[in-house]
Amino acid sequence: MNKRVARVAAAVAAVAISFGLGTASIASAAPARSAAKPVSYKLLWSQEFNTKKAGAPDPKIWGYDVGMGVNGELEFNSNSTKNVAVDGKGHLVITANRIADSSFNQVGTSKADTAILNRCSYYCQFTSGRIKTAGKVGFRYGRMEARLRVPDGLGTWPAFWMLGASLQNGDSWPGCGEIDILETRGSMVNAAFGTIHGPGYSGGQGKGSVYDNVKPLSAGYHTYVIEWLPNVINFFVDGNNYFSVNSKDVAPNEWVYNHEFFLIVNLAMGGEFTGDIDPAITQKQLTLDYIRYYSINGQGKVYLHK
Repeated sequence: MNKRVARVAAAVAAVAISFGLGTASIASAAPARSAAKPVSYKLLWSQEFNTKKAGAPDPKIWGYDVGMGVNGELEFNSNSTKNVAVDGKGHLVITANRIADSSFNQVGTSKADTAILNRCSYYCQFTSGRIKTAGKVGFRYGRMEARLRVPDGLGTWPAFWMLGASLQNGDSWPGCGEIDILETRGSMVNAAFGTIHGPGYSGGQGKGSVYDNVKPLSAGYHTYVIEWLPNVINFFVDGNNYFSVNSKDVAPNEWVYNHEFFLIVNLAMGGEFTGDIDPAITQKQLTLDYIRYYSINGQGKVYLHK
């Protein structure tokens, strides 16, 4: 583990971060990536967001979770292009817009915002977006890669993550499995969190680690990756393998990652992980340049659902 990773891991462990579905127990070491065998990748699926016009993302790929945020979050997730849109310049942008102040008094006179505040019983301060490929596109094993830029600001909580597709068939969390490829916390500007959650190791017992970047992650685009194979998942930031976890690491609990998963991208505001929101924030954005999915030495499958 390099000095920066060790320092951040120790700091996170010391303050006992708790953030619901995104909580991690910090790994004690970051493994080096093995160079023993050559690796072959084949692109199987991608989202480049290269539409010529701004508007909603492809409905054949993306659905929406509409409603109040969970885990103590203070946003209402909508399906409006004010919150989730391709920008016509090669990006997908999720925008959090303030609609109420820290005392939950409405900001402005928008009737649409009034309706949302009434719907969430005045426990929302922002509108934002949470999109998913559930019931549309699924994945099993392979390399999942996103190039994106996270927002800065106290209280921001962007995430690029996956849930087990069994959740759509009556399974419950955490039995379905969760893979958090990336989460960031507004108060820790250099830290990228990677975590898995399963039965017996969810919430504060999730298995994860932290990558400490030299500069704030919000200062530019970075590439966040998992390489996922039977009984093992490796996490990377900009090509650096900072965390690996396998079935032995969760034993005697069950390893619940050898099946289909779907993607989720969202920008939460506040909540159990990130804490209080800077009252001066009026708008923040999570910007995705692309998402690409590859097989690894032939391991990897895309599920296309009608």
